[in-house]
Amino acid sequence: MPVSLYDFLQKEIKKMVGSLGRHEKGNIYPLILNEIERYVITTVLEETNYNYLRASRVLGIGRSTLYRRIERLGVKGKEK
Repeated sequence: MPVSLYDFLQKEIKKMVGSLGRHEKGNIYPLILNEIERYVITTVLEETNYNYLRASRVLGIGRSTLYRRIERLGVKGKEK
């Protein structure tokens, strides 16, 4: 039976929280969101053959927003 995304994330986030030291501050919320966003954007770009207009439409965001997020998240461009 395939594992749902929710179940997978729940398991992995529990491991991440469990690995934090008792007194360690962990700002994992933005870390998790950034990693998920980076993965989604990279996957959509690959599936659209790095057509930024198509990718932005698939993602439901403007092309300029896509460019800003690519820059902020450090998403790599198409390998040549």
